[in-house]
Amino acid sequence: MSATGELRRDHEIIMKVLTAMDVLRTVLREGKELPLEVIDDTIEFAKNFTDRCHHGKEEDVLFPALNAAGMPKDEGPIAVMLREHKQGREILARIEDALSRYKHGSSSIDEVIAGIEEYIMLMQHHIFKENNILFNIADMMLGSKSGELSKGYEKVEHEVMHDKHGHYEHIAESIVERINRIKE
Repeated sequence: MSATGELRRDHEIIMKVLTAMDVLRTVLREGKELPLEVIDDTIEFAKNFTDRCHHGKEEDVLFPALNAAGMPKDEGPIAVMLREHKQGREILARIEDALSRYKHGSSSIDEVIAGIEEYIMLMQHHIFKENNILFNIADMMLGSKSGELSKGYEKVEHEVMHDKHGHYEHIAESIVERINRIKE
């Protein structure tokens, strides 16, 4: 296995949810009725699987390994990825706030939609850069350390996510299924 194989698999799951979020955005723009739990579940997935789990693996395992191998952390790819992780967290917080205000009648759904659009755009570009640039560099620089990295990823899965990777894969499939049913 490569140094980034597990992270690439995470990206596949995240991309399914981002695609579903794009359908969600369209459904909301069309004014269709939507159970708000779907948006809640999407936010939960993004906060826990995408950020805490996936970004946790990158921030706690991959980026330090790349830095130790000579890649600077305060500039270049690592700095860009960390900045984008932070932006993602900020956007999710804005979506969550807008959704809460919408549920209480003090905001329109347009703020939620705008946040979703911003998050999708950020994450799609982020994943593209990681898959096509950073991860290729990481595989070259850290190929001999793939077993060590895999143990680090497992540690994040266990200690941060309490071995709930499968649970979040199920949530991702459920989100996709529910949003596709609403679309029809």
